[in-house]
Amino acid sequence: MKNYISSLFILCILFSSCDNGDSSENLQGNWIKQSSFDGRLRDGAVCFVIDNYAYVGTGDDSDNYLVDFRKYDAKNDSWSYKSEVANLPGLARKSAVAFSAGGKGYVGLGYSKDVNSLDDFWEYNPTSNTWSQIANFPGAARREAIAFGINNYGYVGTGYDYINKHELNDFYKYNSISGAWDFIGYNGKIRQGATSFVINNKAYICFGRNNEIPVNDFYMFDPISEKWTQLENLDSGSHNDGELLRYNAVSFAINGKAYIASGANGSLKRDVWEYNPEKKKWLEKTGLENEIASRNFAIGFTVHNRGFLTTGSASGLRLDDLWEFNPNMSVSDQDN
Repeated sequence: MKNYISSLFILCILFSSCDNGDSSENLQGNWIKQSSFDGRLRDGAVCFVIDNYAYVGTGDDSDNYLVDFRKYDAKNDSWSYKSEVANLPGLARKSAVAFSAGGKGYVGLGYSKDVNSLDDFWEYNPTSNTWSQIANFPGAARREAIAFGINNYGYVGTGYDYINKHELNDFYKYNSISGAWDFIGYNGKIRQGATSFVINNKAYICFGRNNEIPVNDFYMFDPISEKWTQLENLDSGSHNDGELLRYNAVSFAINGKAYIASGANGSLKRDVWEYNPEKKKWLEKTGLENEIASRNFAIGFTVHNRGFLTTGSASGLRLDDLWEFNPNMSVSDQDN
């Protein structure tokens, strides 16, 4: 079944760059196929990274919501066996959030088949391979929120409050040492399905949607001052046609730059963009290549300064393929 689904990828025309007018053949970057995720095909999963291992789990396989996790070793391109990483003890869920802080992983929020929005949170200890429930998230229960970790703190915010039927823009900080949550606020627009990434201990929040309309603002967060700085809108300057805008995209950081891929904006997105925080500029890179399905609700992660994309859904199919992106290589069909 997996081989059948893996063959159902559709060729699409890559978007041309608006920065220099070059055709897609001249864009830089190469996608390299790695060992597929060793679990059930899924979308709406989560991922956190501890000690250069990526932990991928939860999500929806189209029949059931899931609690299982696998660990990915990027050096050996291998996935752990099912028994090697304990299942999440809480409700099976999708569209949850995850972050790592203080050497541990954290998973919470999302929704299950029986509960439309969750507010519970769980801590994973990789040494003992055990989960422990921590204090519930103090804000409204939600799905399609975002989270990121910096040092001993985790940050969680935005998302969709299903009970009150509206998007959110509040933000909270979790102290992995004291176990306490604190409200820190957020200056950006309300949204769900946003994207976040961390470079040089500063976090960036972008994309997402509000009432099905893509959100265009872009913010940087400094955890020292706990201040938000607004950056140039994503549909300003050379990108005023809105080509960058999307929701449910993945992100990962390599060598001080961020990379955004997949997601949707009316239709599924194939284009890939690099953000340089020093120049405050976006540059188009090689899009998702021929065999790689455009997809929604995928996940991205960085291990050993290498960026990866996996899982997600396309045309009603759940996926398990894993791809590494090298932003400085030229396109090669021999590594797919």
